[in-house]
Amino acid sequence: MGAFRVLIYAMIFGVWGGSLAYDIMYMPRIGSEWWISKLVMLTMINFVLQTVYSAICFCCALMDWSVEMKTNDKNKRKHSAKHTPSYWRETKLHRICDFMYFTSALPVGLATSLLFWGLYVIDPRLVLPEWVEQLVPRWLNHVTHTAPLGFLLIDTLLTCHHAPSKTYGSIIVLTLFFAYMIVIGAVKIIDGYWLYPIFEVLAPPALAGFILTAGALFVLLYLIGDLFNSMLWGAAPHSEMANEKTKAH
Repeated sequence: MGAFRVLIYAMIFGVWGGSLAYDIMYMPRIGSEWWISKLVMLTMINFVLQTVYSAICFCCALMDWSVEMKTNDKNKRKHSAKHTPSYWRETKLHRICDFMYFTSALPVGLATSLLFWGLYVIDPRLVLPEWVEQLVPRWLNHVTHTAPLGFLLIDTLLTCHHAPSKTYGSIIVLTLFFAYMIVIGAVKIIDGYWLYPIFEVLAPPALAGFILTAGALFVLLYLIGDLFNSMLWGAAPHSEMANEKTKAH
């Protein structure tokens, strides 16, 4: 199982890393010579987020495989086979990976895919002006807007992530969401335009409703992700880790 997880995470990181490198090297920069200026768009923020997250997942999978390879005692082998990976994912890197999964990679990744394709079905120009669609290769559009759904599902099936409390996780997700709303507002004030065409066509009350709905969607996706993990892995995602139990005693 360890080698299989390493292979899958290597492939996922390869897709994200290779696509991001292509975007940096070959995609045009509109309005600025600096690639980093693209990081006001949710798609690009998620692009970088998923690339970094998949790299961390790959490193964690390598560490997990190393632990499996060193576990030669038969009893330990039975223990490892019986329990989910969360029972020995206790390094700082694993904790960072688990925290990112629940509070950013999962909700932001799913929201990026669902919001984009949901609005695209209604009217493609609400999220993708025609001139942008002509610039972006179809495969790259699917990497940034479709791949998060599939890759996050695979990650969820492969790894039992240790979850924060729902209250704490919801607060973090909402904080990140409203921080991004500040970025959108700052771009409108400083540069004089909305980042997303849909903001141009909505009246202020409708815009406020859209923002609140989007915020609720982020939290809902986080809670659905938490529920799905609990259905899949039982009590493991919210169980105490070994070192936490030791501290408690």
